[in-house]
Amino acid sequence: MQLLKKAFVRSLIWSLPFAILAVYQGWSGNTDALHAMLVYAGVAFFLGLTSVIYEVQQWSFKKQIFIHWSVMHVTILPLLWFGGATPITSLQDAARLYLNFTVSGLILFTVSYFIIPIHRQVKAF
Repeated sequence: MQLLKKAFVRSLIWSLPFAILAVYQGWSGNTDALHAMLVYAGVAFFLGLTSVIYEVQQWSFKKQIFIHWSVMHVTILPLLWFGGATPITSLQDAARLYLNFTVSGLILFTVSYFIIPIHRQVKAF
């Protein structure tokens, strides 16, 4: 239950700046930017929600990776595809978005993989 609470707090904190920007864009009458900020807020929300997957001690690292990868494909990818922040007018556009999604995920995962152990060591002191 503690992890679920932590996940929702992170979700709200990470998505709040984009929600604030969405409100500003709505007041400014910029509907394209409003829509993009709402998509980004959704992405930040789901990233915050799933960030606790790696804190589930009972799961192996491989299981954590697979679950995170699966959840990202069910939450973030549809937001990007259907959210309209990135226009998709062809199969090539969809494939490019998927490739960017995958490469970005691999980069973020790799950076996190090396930073999290350092953060845990510093936090232990």
